[in-house]
Amino acid sequence: MITDVKKLSKFNKLLSTRSQRKHTIVLDPNGKYKNIEQLGEEIVYDKDEWKIPDNVSTWINELEKKDSFNTEEKILLLYQKLCKDYTYDDNLISYIKKSDDDTFLLPDWYGRDTDPKWEENRKQHNRRVCFELSRYLATSLNELLKNKEGYNVCILWDKGLTHYYVALTSKEYSITLDLDDFNNIKDLTRLKTGLTAEGIKVWEDENNKFKKTLDNFNSKKSKYSIEKIDEDIKSQDLGEENVPEEIDFLNNAIKVLIEKYDIDSQGVFEYMKEIIDIKHGPEKRKKVWKRIEGKDEKSTRHIRCLLFNFKDKKYLIDGDKGILRSFDDKEFEEKEPEFFRFHDPNIGKDNDEHYDGR
Repeated sequence: MITDVKKLSKFNKLLSTRSQRKHTIVLDPNGKYKNIEQLGEEIVYDKDEWKIPDNVSTWINELEKKDSFNTEEKILLLYQKLCKDYTYDDNLISYIKKSDDDTFLLPDWYGRDTDPKWEENRKQHNRRVCFELSRYLATSLNELLKNKEGYNVCILWDKGLTHYYVALTSKEYSITLDLDDFNNIKDLTRLKTGLTAEGIKVWEDENNKFKKTLDNFNSKKSKYSIEKIDEDIKSQDLGEENVPEEIDFLNNAIKVLIEKYDIDSQGVFEYMKEIIDIKHGPEKRKKVWKRIEGKDEKSTRHIRCLLFNFKDKKYLIDGDKGILRSFDDKEFEEKEPEFFRFHDPNIGKDNDEHYDGR
């Protein structure tokens, strides 16, 4: 498959205008290209190779045999496969440093510029970040579409938000695919509970070819997580006596997320944050950090949890353990505290402190 970089550049200019944010086109260092301009700030080769994970490669082989699905449906099924097989590595967030109101900083080694040791450690679990996931998706799309003409795939690098996501152009439409849009509950999490896919945006589609397929994919699915979770709670007849109704609902929401959908700690944080914001208001919750000890200092992780204030009492939503419990601020003052209250999301880490990916 030979990628026409000129067409990707044209789409990138359109996207930058509509989104009001400049992007850099990131290319597979081992790809084949035509009409490529001089490399520089606008176009770069990725720092890592693009590889298809074995589980995804097997799925692509299956998709290629399914003549009953059209190309657009196969693209969505591939996207769904990645969303269901991987979870977001929220430890990355503990390394983010804010440069100014619109710009953030991340160490390149956290998924963008890695080494063989990192890749080996990542095989031990399914937590991934946008840099890794976007490579999986982009190279998998190239493989899926290798025998079709007019398709071009790249990664878009939003440097201000230190984010990767995927762009695809064809003769009929241009779209972007973002498995882990940080501003919302990620599709990486949404699709696990059967919600609509919101991370795929259609920018050009004169005949609505991709839009119709996406609308059909999303049909009969709920867009709003609180409605979906509420339905699940009622269908399972969950509830406890002598527990305040509001606390009972949150308890049952966590139970549904973990027991029915096997949602990870980041997903629990995202869902419960949104549910609290809708039912009680964002002023009723705060973010706290939990330290998860690794076998050595380099493999120790930090994830986000929630404190919820209700009737002058504090409750902790611990996505790691999947529980809601009472919380006392004295826990922050323990000799070796498990939970930390920091205003700076970098939680005091030095970005030179290398995390090994485990």
